[in-house]
Amino acid sequence: MTNSPGMPAQEPSETPFSHELLWYCVKTRPKQEGVATRLLRWELGVKVFCPKIRFKRARSTGVAWVNEAIFPGYIFARFVYPVLYRRISATSGVAKTLSFGNRPAMLDDSIITDLRCHVADNETVEIACEIKEGEEIRVIEGPFQGVRALVTRILPARERVAILLNMLGQEREIEVSTTAILPDVRHPLAG
Repeated sequence: MTNSPGMPAQEPSETPFSHELLWYCVKTRPKQEGVATRLLRWELGVKVFCPKIRFKRARSTGVAWVNEAIFPGYIFARFVYPVLYRRISATSGVAKTLSFGNRPAMLDDSIITDLRCHVADNETVEIACEIKEGEEIRVIEGPFQGVRALVTRILPARERVAILLNMLGQEREIEVSTTAILPDVRHPLAG
């Protein structure tokens, strides 16, 4: 190693923190992915990727579109770690920058690029509520609201389905509108 005149010799430093603009995994507080994303973008000017799924869910007032994080409790942020990690950790909605030991969890650009290829508008995947024969559904509106049934036939020309109901100890097949039912799953990514 060469020395400048009047400067003592310095050993190369091994620091776990890169001074490059890299992607990091940021842990958020419960259900605060949206808040953390907005604040990091608006207040700190940080590039953030928070992939979400959009799907229909039955509510007491009818069907509602719901947006949820694909990775609940985590977002991805691109920043220079030594410069911004303290401010990011202090941002409302953020718990910490994920690390393994004393090293922050860095992500290769290709991982974010691959994830973005699978989402619309660079952030959202819309899950279609396709109904199939033999599938269990829940009636979400009309006189049979709240009833679970089995789809026996799809009637696409009339935008209806035939469902099998167990009423008074007997099975009956009735037709309902496709807008009055949803697949009987708690979450579209659940197995």
